[in-house]
Amino acid sequence: MLALSECQFLLSLTTGVEIRKGRLMKLLYTDMSQDLTEILTEQATSYAQKGKRVFYIAPNALSFEKERKVLEYLPQSASFEITVTRFTQMARYFILNTSNPKTQLDDTGLAMIFYKVLSHMGDDELKVYGRLRKDSNFINQLVDLYKELQQANMTVLDLQHLDQVEKQEDLLRIFSAAQDLLLAGDFDNQSKLSAFFKEITSGHLDKALGNTVLVIDGFTRFSAEEEALVAHLSDKCHQIVIGTYASQKAYRANFVYGNVYQASVDFLRTLAQTYKVTPDYVTTDKEGNPSFARISRLLESRHDFSTIDEQLTAQDKQALQVWEVVNQKEEVAQVAKSIRQLLADGKRYKDILVLLGDEESYKLQVGQIFRKFDIPYYFGKEESMSSHPLVQFVDSLERIKRYNYRAEDLLNLIKSGLYGGFAQEDLDLFEYYVNFADIKGRHKFLSDFTANSRDKYDLDQLNTLRSQLVEPLDKLLNSRKQKGSSLLKKLVVFLEAVQVPSQMASLTAKASEAEKEQNEQVWKAFTQLLEQVETIFGEETLSVDDFLSILRSGMLACDYRTVPATVDVVNVKKYDLIQPHSAPYVFALGMTQSHFPKVGQNKSLLSDEERSRINEATDEHRSLDIVTQSNSQRGHFVAMSLFNAASEQLVLSQPQILNETQDDMSVYLKELLDLGLPLVEKGRNRFEAKGDQIGNYKDLLSTVIALNSSQLDADLDKETQTFWSVAVRYLRKRLEKNQVLIPHVIDDVTTTKVDDQVMQLVFPGEEPLKLSASALTTFYNNQYLYFLRYVLGLEELESIHPDARHHGTYLHRVFERVMGDSSSENFDDKLEKAIAQTNQEQPFELLYTEDQESRLSRQILEDIARSTASVLRDNAAVKVEREEAKFDLLLANSIKITGIIDRVDRLTDGALGVVDYKSGKNVFDIQKFYNGLSPQLVTYLEALRQTYKVDADQLFGAMYLHMQEPQLNLAQFGLDKLAAQAHKELTYKGLFVASETEHLAGGNYDLQKTVTYDKEDLETLLECNIKLFTGAAEVIRSGNFVVNPYTEDGKSVQGDQIKAITHFEADRHMGQARKLLRLPSRGKKEAYLELMAKDEDKNQMQVAEKIIPFPVTDQAVTADKKDQEDNNVD
Repeated sequence: MLALSECQFLLSLTTGVEIRKGRLMKLLYTDMSQDLTEILTEQATSYAQKGKRVFYIAPNALSFEKERKVLEYLPQSASFEITVTRFTQMARYFILNTSNPKTQLDDTGLAMIFYKVLSHMGDDELKVYGRLRKDSNFINQLVDLYKELQQANMTVLDLQHLDQVEKQEDLLRIFSAAQDLLLAGDFDNQSKLSAFFKEITSGHLDKALGNTVLVIDGFTRFSAEEEALVAHLSDKCHQIVIGTYASQKAYRANFVYGNVYQASVDFLRTLAQTYKVTPDYVTTDKEGNPSFARISRLLESRHDFSTIDEQLTAQDKQALQVWEVVNQKEEVAQVAKSIRQLLADGKRYKDILVLLGDEESYKLQVGQIFRKFDIPYYFGKEESMSSHPLVQFVDSLERIKRYNYRAEDLLNLIKSGLYGGFAQEDLDLFEYYVNFADIKGRHKFLSDFTANSRDKYDLDQLNTLRSQLVEPLDKLLNSRKQKGSSLLKKLVVFLEAVQVPSQMASLTAKASEAEKEQNEQVWKAFTQLLEQVETIFGEETLSVDDFLSILRSGMLACDYRTVPATVDVVNVKKYDLIQPHSAPYVFALGMTQSHFPKVGQNKSLLSDEERSRINEATDEHRSLDIVTQSNSQRGHFVAMSLFNAASEQLVLSQPQILNETQDDMSVYLKELLDLGLPLVEKGRNRFEAKGDQIGNYKDLLSTVIALNSSQLDADLDKETQTFWSVAVRYLRKRLEKNQVLIPHVIDDVTTTKVDDQVMQLVFPGEEPLKLSASALTTFYNNQYLYFLRYVLGLEELESIHPDARHHGTYLHRVFERVMGDSSSENFDDKLEKAIAQTNQEQPFELLYTEDQESRLSRQILEDIARSTASVLRDNAAVKVEREEAKFDLLLANSIKITGIIDRVDRLTDGALGVVDYKSGKNVFDIQKFYNGLSPQLVTYLEALRQTYKVDADQLFGAMYLHMQEPQLNLAQFGLDKLAAQAHKELTYKGLFVASETEHLAGGNYDLQKTVTYDKEDLETLLECNIKLFTGAAEVIRSGNFVVNPYTEDGKSVQGDQIKAITHFEADRHMGQARKLLRLPSRGKKEAYLELMAKDEDKNQMQVAEKIIPFPVTDQAVTADKKDQEDNNVD
C-alpha cells in the first residue's frame, strides 16, 4: 500500500498555505547591463552587518560559481556571515542535528529499489510496462519520475487523467510497492526539503528563522517544491530578497508574450501578485559595457515591435563578434589562438570563459587542441567513470556471464590491468592462442586447449595459464541462486583471488595526483555500491546474472567529482547555464541552429498532454514541469544572458560542419547580423599573415612544417611570404638556443637503410642469399612488403579455421596420394581412398571438423577433387616422374633458390615438364613475368634443367592445374556444349615448348599460340629469370627497401600499398610507385622476347629505382617455411 500519511502530509503543506501580504518579501530587478549579483551582495552585506544570518541562494548548477563571485564582492569582514548555497543544502543547516536514523539512498540506491520491485512482478501484472521490467533505461525513468514527483509536491496518487488507465494502474502498482519497500527497509523516502517543511511547520525553527535573511539570485522560475518552501519561509524569515534580470520597459509593458524578458517578467509578476509586493528597479553606480547594453536594447526592440533611435558603433562591433568557421577543429583552434593572444596582451586564464553549444561533440576537440596550445582548462561537468579500469572490469564480468564467456569479454577482463599479477607476455600469449583456436563459450574455456599449429604453441603452459585465469572466475559465475549477502561474499573472495585490491593499490601508486584522486573516487563508489547492495538485496534471492547486472548498472552511472587544480584556468562549460557578467572574455562555440537555442525535450514517462491535465486537476503549489511549453521563453532569456556574459569581449562562433553534417546559422546570430554586426570568416587561410594567428610556438612550428611540406610558398602573396620569413627566422633563433632544429619535412614516404648488423644477421654475407619464386614476386610487388615478410619476419594471425591456403594444401595432398598410388585399383577408387586418407590426416581432421562451416568447406573440397581428378586419369603420352620434388638451385654462387614442385611429368620422348596445382585461376602472363610478378613456372623449369642436368630442348613446358568444380552459364553455352566447355575449364594452362605440342594433343592442355615458345625463346625466358633474381638480390643485400607498389597504368596502384604501416596514398605518392613496362597486346609475346634477348642497360633491369621511398603498411605476413608459392592462391 502507498504511504497515505506521506500523501496527506504533502497535501496539508500546500492547501494550508494562505497567501497573505508579504511584508517580509522584497523583489528587485535590473537591466542586464547591471550586475545583479553585485547588487544582491550589497543587500546581503547590509543584513549581515545588522547581525542577521544570511543565506545567498543560487540554482543548483550555479552555486559554486555564484559563491566565488559573491566572495569577490564581499568585504573581508562579512565573508563569514554570508553562506552561499542552494535550497536543498540550506535545509541541512537547520536540520543537521535533527535525528534521522533512516538510511539515505542516492539515485543508484533508488534504482536498486525499483529493480527489486520489478523483479517480483510478472509480465502479466504490468499491462503496459511488463516487458520493460529489467530495462535499465526504464528503471532510470522511474527514478527520475520519483524525484520529479517530490519536487512537484505530488505523489503517485496525483497521476490521474493519463492516456491509458492501464498505464496509471502500472505506475500506481510500481510506486506503491517501492514506497512499501522503502518503509519496510527504514529508508529515507522523502526529499531534503520535505524534512525541512516538517521542521518549519512544527515551529521548532521559528527562533532561528526569525533572524535569517534569504537572498535569492539566478532564478526565473521555482519548482513547485521550492515555491512551497518560499511560501512557508516568507512567514518565518526576517526577510526574503529575490532578484532577477528584466528591463523597466519589459516589466511595465501590457503585453510581454514573445518579449526577450518574458520568463523573468512572468516570474516577477507572479511573485508580486502572490505576496502583494511591488518590485523595485535597482541600479549601481558601476556601469557595464555600453556595447552589450546597446545590443540588448536593440534586440529587445525587435521582439516587442518598438523602435529606438540607436545604431551599432565600431566599438560595439569589436566587443561582440560573430565568427563563421568551416569545422569544429578549426573553430577550436581559432579560439585557442585568440586566447594565446589575450595572454600575450597581459590577460589571465581565469578572465576567459569558453561556452559550448554541444558539449559532448566538442569535449574531445577542446581537450586535444587546448593541450597543444598549452592552455590549462577546467570542464565544469561531472565526467563519467565508465572508462576507468575497475568499471570496465565490472562491465566485462557481467558481459562474460550474459554472453556465456564470449572471447572479447574475457580478454577485456584480463586486460583491464586489475586481473591477477600475470605477466603481460603471458596475457599476450593467451590472447593470441584464443584468437587462433577461436575459443568461445564456457565449455571451451573450461576444457583443455588441444588445437595446435606445427607444435607452435606450448599447450602445457597455456593450459596452466587457462586454469589460473578462468577457474576463479567460474567459481563466481557458476554460482546458483542465493541470497544477495552470499553472492557478495563470493564476489569478495573472487576479488581477493584475482588480486583486485592489490592491483588497484599498485595502479594508484604509479599514478599522477589527479589519477590518484580518480582512483580513490572509483574505489569509494564501488564499496558504497556494494554496501547498498547488501542493504537492499542482502536477504533477497538473486541469480548471478541479476547480481552482476545491478553492479554494472550502478558503476556505469557513477561520475567523477572534479574541481579545478588551480584558480587560474580557462573555464569550459555548456552555454545554457550562463549568467550575465560571467567573465571579461567569453567565447561561445557551436552556436548553430540545432543548438542555439536549445530545445527542451520531454523524455520522461509522462507526456506533455498528461502533465498538463495533471496540473489542471491539482492546486496551485503542486505542478509538474512542462519543458516544451517554456522553450521560447527560456531560449530568449538564455540568449540575452549570453549576449551580456562578457564585460570586455564576446565571440559567438558557428561552424558550417557540426558533427560531420551541415548546420544552419542560429536565428539569434542572424538577428545580430541584421543589426549590423559583420560576419567574420575565420581559418580559411592557414597561412594568414597576422600576428594573432600564431597561437604558440607549437602551433607556429606545425604551421611552418605544413608550409614547407605543402610547397605553397609560390602561391602566397609577397606580404604573407615576408611575414612567414620573419616568423621562421625568429623561431629558428628561439629553438637553436635549446639545440633544436626545425625538421625538414617532405610529403613523400621515405625509408631508411637497414642497419648492416641486422642485414648480416638475417642474410649472412658468407652464405648465399635464400630466395624463392614467391619471395621474388613479393619483392617486385613492393620492396617494403618483402622487408616486412622476409627481414622482419612478420606473420599473419593464424586461425584454426581453414582458409584458402589450407584448402590448397588439402587438394595437393589428395592429388599427391592419387598420383602416387601404384595399385591395380581403378582410378575412382584410388581417388576416394585418397580423399578418405586426407580427411583423417592431421591437421585436416581438426581443421575440417571444427564446426558446420568447416565441414561444409570439406564437402566442397571433396567435390572439387572429384571434378578436377578427371584430368589426372591415365594419359598414355605422359608419365608422372616425381611428386613433391624439392629443389635447391645455386645462382652465381650467391643466390640459393628453394622450392617444391608439385609434379614432374615425362613425355614418351623423354622431355620433362612441371605441374603446379592451384586452387585459384592462374595463367602464364609474359608481361607479368618480365616485370618480376610471375616467375614461378620459369623458376621450376630452371630447377628441372639443373636437377636433371638437361638442356632447354629437353623440356616440354610448365603449367598450372586449376583445381575447381566448373560453374558454367547455361544460357551462354547451352546443354549440347556444356560437357565440352567443362572439360576445357579443366585443362593445364601455362607455357609450352612448341616442338613438343604434338605429344600434348588430346584436349587436356591449353595450347594457344600465345603460350607456346620455341626452344630459343625458352632459353631467353630462363636467362631473364636469372636476371630478375640477381637484380633483386643486389637490392636486398644493400638493405635499401623502398615503398614502391607497382602500377600498371600510372593512374591506380595494383601492388600492395600496406597503408596501415606506410601511409601510402595513391593520389599523393603515385610518383613513388614502380610503373610496369606494358607493351601493346598485338605481338606482345614477340616484343617482350626481343627485349629480353637484348643485352639491356643494367639500369633498365634494376629494380632498385632511385625513387623516394616511404613508411609501411598493414599486411604483416609470413616468411615462407615451405616455399609458399606451392600453395599460393590467387
